[in-house]
Amino acid sequence: MPTLEQIASELVLLSPDDSASRLHLEKMLRDLAQSGDAPEAVRELAWQAIVLVQGLLQAKDPDANLRKLSALLDQMIAAEAESGGGNGATASASSSSSGSVIDDGLVAEFLSKQESTLTDFEADCLALENGDTSRFPALKRQIHTWKGEAGLLGFHDLSSAMHGIEEALGELKNPDPAAVSDTLLELKDRLGEYFTARRAGAEFSLDVSATLAALNAIPSVAAVASVPEPVCVAESSPPEETPAAPSVAGRIFEMPAEIDMDLVQEFRSESVEHFQQAELALMALENDPADSESVNTVFRAFHTVKGVAGFVGVSYITELAHKAETFFDRFRKGTLTMRGTHTDLAFEAVDMLKHLLGTLNEAISSGRYEVTPAYERLIHRLEHPEALDGGSRGGGIREKVGEILLREGKISPIDVDTALAKQQEGDSRPVGEILVEQQAAKPVDVAHALRSQQPAGRDHEPEGTVKVYTSRLDNLINMVGELVIAQSMVSQDPLIQKATNQRLVRNVAQLNKITRSLQELSLSMRMVSVKSTFQKMARLVRDLARKAHKEIAFITEGEETELDRNMVEAIADPLVHMVRNAADHGIESPDEREQAGKPRQGRILLRAAHEGGSVIITLSDDGRGLNKQKILVKAVERELVEPGAQLTDAEIHKLLFMPGFSTADKVTDVSGRGVGMDVVRTNIEALRGTVEIHSQENAGSVFSVRLPLTLAIIDGMVVRVGFDRFILPTIAITETFRAEEKDVSTVHGQAELVMLRGDLIPVARLHRLFDIQDGVASLTEGILVVTESKGRRIALLVDELLGQQQVVIKSLGTIFGRVQGVSGGAIMGDGQVSLILDTEGLIQLSTN
Repeated sequence: MPTLEQIASELVLLSPDDSASRLHLEKMLRDLAQSGDAPEAVRELAWQAIVLVQGLLQAKDPDANLRKLSALLDQMIAAEAESGGGNGATASASSSSSGSVIDDGLVAEFLSKQESTLTDFEADCLALENGDTSRFPALKRQIHTWKGEAGLLGFHDLSSAMHGIEEALGELKNPDPAAVSDTLLELKDRLGEYFTARRAGAEFSLDVSATLAALNAIPSVAAVASVPEPVCVAESSPPEETPAAPSVAGRIFEMPAEIDMDLVQEFRSESVEHFQQAELALMALENDPADSESVNTVFRAFHTVKGVAGFVGVSYITELAHKAETFFDRFRKGTLTMRGTHTDLAFEAVDMLKHLLGTLNEAISSGRYEVTPAYERLIHRLEHPEALDGGSRGGGIREKVGEILLREGKISPIDVDTALAKQQEGDSRPVGEILVEQQAAKPVDVAHALRSQQPAGRDHEPEGTVKVYTSRLDNLINMVGELVIAQSMVSQDPLIQKATNQRLVRNVAQLNKITRSLQELSLSMRMVSVKSTFQKMARLVRDLARKAHKEIAFITEGEETELDRNMVEAIADPLVHMVRNAADHGIESPDEREQAGKPRQGRILLRAAHEGGSVIITLSDDGRGLNKQKILVKAVERELVEPGAQLTDAEIHKLLFMPGFSTADKVTDVSGRGVGMDVVRTNIEALRGTVEIHSQENAGSVFSVRLPLTLAIIDGMVVRVGFDRFILPTIAITETFRAEEKDVSTVHGQAELVMLRGDLIPVARLHRLFDIQDGVASLTEGILVVTESKGRRIALLVDELLGQQQVVIKSLGTIFGRVQGVSGGAIMGDGQVSLILDTEGLIQLSTN
């Protein structure tokens, strides 16, 4: 039998849209309910909890069900304590509730997921600030989730703080979205510090008194500025109440004087299984309305529940099941055609029956049951399904047509109210059609809104996930890399190359194919999207804009583009510097923009996209652009270039990456010290990436960063020097050529230079740098490979270019340590080791 502590732990991790966690919790509750060791009161409550768990997916307010589940768990703990038999489950559950004995794994999991949760919370705050009031409920739900999870895991300071915030948010009526966003963003920062301290095992005083005071001081905005939730009705979804619905409420059903409780429990247990089958069949009907077998399954479920409810004597459940059965019998007979609104109505009937079963014990105890208006409306709609609108599923629409048109500024709230009033007067047409007839909306706008509607619910289950320690994942990827090397050695072995056995050749080819697929799959396991990093930049732009009194629209594209997890973490700092420069230096003040004939609001676009085997991240703005003349003047002042030097745009832009270079007239706490762009280039080149700048004065700038997908594999050019092979990263190579005697010169008889299109480039002989005796001695006989790092170029002399290939990067290990000019090694197909060269290290080595 599961303990209440185990059930409490599972409840903390429960996600309403995660079928695996729902089923696992339901099984634990069922085992508890059917156990003879648990007190009867606990078993009763467990049955009620099962009904709530089963109704989570279709619940209109899943959070309300979760709150009820938490309350039921508290009642179970209290009931077991009263029974006097709770030494095991009760003690552990109670201690879990009080915080004295907490599962360390649950605490670690709770804390580890908060970084991404805070990122999503921040994104919702920023969207709310921009006028998307639909994010407000999501923010309140997250506050509630923090309160509940923190209480179960013993973070009572956090739970108490979130309880106060939740109550303060609940008191707000038509609040100013910008003011709410400001306050919650400050709360987010405070929570970030709290969770960071908790992860480090440190104490942290969470004081939210300032947040509560700010929330209480938030003013309301005019009611017309926001649309009440029931205003916008979806195109082709029925009104909440059909026009002819009777206003009957408060019917009272008397319960039988004597009821067999064992029979009641068996009825509830069997009904749960029938509802599960009915829901599966209803989901199948949503995809295939002509599926007669699914229709029969739902019909049989309602029929069986009706029969048993009648035998037990629960007449109100019998009535509802009978109406639902009759409703589905019309589809069996062909007198009614299945549509999306019909499956929605059936789901409502199932949910209502689950609710009635969950409250059955209370009705038996009181001897009577008073039905709600919602019950009566449901009965009426089951009796009159013709009144249902025949369009798309109302419950499966994320955003209603009226809401879309209102958000896009195509109509006013008054237009929506007028259209709704017509529907309430008996007009059965969709809202969009009424708006077009009233000339409040154009047909093309309504058509666009219809296309914008997104199915939201039951189309597919989310993909399951498993948490794995990153060290294990890294080890797996390393072992797959070893497998690739071993496979390459086998396939390139001379005996295999000369094999005449066709079966052996086919098997080796199949092995190669499987190994490559395994390598691609393992590398993809470490890929994560850049979404969280991009979202952090949104907050940065918002804060900088407010500080500088600028108006900036920050837009992101390609947030789902994936990179190696390690690279996503490393790219954050360069992006911060680039975004900060765009907001501080690039975008002008609103008055300056207006004088220049631009919109008062500036625009910064951060975009990510795959291109070949790389990811391109571009940051563009429509600001003042780079002042090339100002850059040149600063460069001359710092003696970086000769006065009067004629530089190309690309060469001028590269000056920005020089250490300490800045064109700012004054140093601020945001920028101006000349370290930002140097950090950008250094970090990006450390990731084997490149950065380019394109700018036009008074039109804006574009910064393009090209990165490899992963750091585990490198695209390299294999070169030969004597009998040794080396690998040069292709991203560092600018060109290769053979020198002529007239292009070669020396300085003081030592340093060698080669002329390439008017530029003198230093030459480094690899056979001298690595003491190789049999390398080509003459510069005109070998091949010069020009590589670049941090704006400096060097021409490497090699004997031969053997070709380009991908290799798995291997560390040299602790025995060799760090070797200047070498970044790692790779095992080639013949089993020999080739060194991977580091351009920056080679430049330093040749200079020394």
